[in-house]
Amino acid sequence: MKISIISPFYNESLILEKSIKLMISNLSALSYEWEFIIVNDGSCDDSLNIARTLVKKYKDNNVLLISYPINRGRGYALKQGINVASGDIIVTTEIDASWGETIVLDLVKVCAEDPSVEIVIASPHLPGGGYRNVPKKRVLLSTWGNIFIRFLVSKKVTMFTGMTRAYRAEIIKNLPTTEQEKEFHLEVVLKALAFGYKIKEIPCILEWKDDKLHSNTKRTKKRVSSSNLNKLISSHLFFGILSNPVRYLWGSGVAIAAIGLVFFLWGSLSLPLVIL
Repeated sequence: MKISIISPFYNESLILEKSIKLMISNLSALSYEWEFIIVNDGSCDDSLNIARTLVKKYKDNNVLLISYPINRGRGYALKQGINVASGDIIVTTEIDASWGETIVLDLVKVCAEDPSVEIVIASPHLPGGGYRNVPKKRVLLSTWGNIFIRFLVSKKVTMFTGMTRAYRAEIIKNLPTTEQEKEFHLEVVLKALAFGYKIKEIPCILEWKDDKLHSNTKRTKKRVSSSNLNKLISSHLFFGILSNPVRYLWGSGVAIAAIGLVFFLWGSLSLPLVIL
C-alpha cells in the first residue's frame, strides 16, 4: 500500500523549512511506501524558494512540489495535490505537524485495519481529543461551529471543518467537488454522506507550537486572522444551512399545514348552524 501525503502552504517562510524536515523525518518511520506532496498556494513571501531548495535536497525521498502564482484557497490547493497523488491512501494535513507527529500513521492504521472505512477524520471533539496552546477564541469558534454544522447536516461527524483526514484514493479522486476554499472540507463530508461512504473519526489533539504562534504575528499575511474570520464563519454557516434544504421544506410544510388546520377548525366552528 502506498500513501500520498498532501500539505498546502501559504506564506509560511518562517516555519516552512523546519516543518518540511520534521514531516519527512516522521514519514521516514512509516513501513509503507510514501510520497509527500507540498502545494504552494500562491505564496508572496520566500516560501516557494525555500520549498524548491528542500525538494531538490530530498528528491530521492519522493517529495513533490506543486506551485502556482496566485492564491486560490485551500480547497483548490488540496485538489491539485489529489489530482497528481499516486497513493492508495491520500492523507491531507497541515504542514507543521500540529496534529501530532504520528498523525499520518494513526489515520492510515484505521484504513489498513478496516477496508470498509473510506474516510478517516481527525477530531479534537471526541473523548481523548482536544486543543493545546490554541487561542481560546479559535477553540470556541471551532467547537461551537462544528456543533452547529452537526445540527444542520449530520450527527455522524463531529469535525466537519478540519483538513487532517485520510481518504481512499478512488473515493476522493472521483468525488465531484466545486469549493475552492475551506468550505471544501464541508463539501467533501456532505457529499460522502450523501453517497453513503463509511466515515470514521479518531480522537486527536490539535496543538499550536510556539513557532506557529510567533509566526502568526510576523508573517506577511496572518493565518485566518480577524480580518478573514468573519468571512470564514459566515461562509461555513451559510454552507451548513443550505446543505440540507429538504429538512427546511419539511419544517415549513408542517408549519403551513398546522396553520391551515387552525384556520379550517376556526372556520368550521364559526359557521352558523342551519336546520332544514
